Amino acid sequence: MPMILYSFLEQYDLSGKTIVPFITSGASGFSGTIGTMQELQPGANVVENGYSITRNRMEEAPAGVAAWLKELGYLN
Repeated sequence: MPMILYSFLEQYDLSGKTIVPFITSGASGFSGTIGTMQELQPGANVVENGYSITRNRMEEAPAGVAAWLKELGYLN
C-alpha cells in the first residue's frame, strides 16, 4: 500500500464509514492491503471483496467496475 494511504488511514478516524478498496496494479494485486486497512481502521467497515485490475486489462475496467458495484449493492 502506498505510504500516502498509510498516512491518511493513520490520521483520520473512519469509524462507522465503509471503505470500498479498488486498485490498478502491475501485477501484485492487493498483497494484504485489505487486512492492513482493517487493522488501521478497526471501527470502519472495510469491504473485503475489493476490485483489482492489472494495467494490461484496463479495457475491461468499465464493465468490471460496474458489475462489481452491482454485486456490492451500490448499483441497480
